[in-house]
Amino acid sequence: MGGLFKKPKAPKPDPRVEQNLREQEIQAEQERIDKGKRIAAQAKSRVTGGTRRLMAEGVTAGTQGRNTTDSLQTTLGRNPRSG
Repeated sequence: MGGLFKKPKAPKPDPRVEQNLREQEIQAEQERIDKGKRIAAQAKSRVTGGTRRLMAEGVTAGTQGRNTTDSLQTTLGRNPRSG
């Protein structure tokens, strides 16, 4: 009769479920950190002027790179219809 009022014991949780849960929590934390870093980088690029990062090393916005006026043509060539 004593067995009628006892609750059955719950089975122990599967260790694979615990491991999967831990891995998902770690992955979610990594994604949260990465998203924060991405947002911080975007904010920093807005503040510091992100276009400067696109230029080559040692080149600033106001400097002249190489003198290209000597090597460039002013026309595309002879136009056969002009005469």
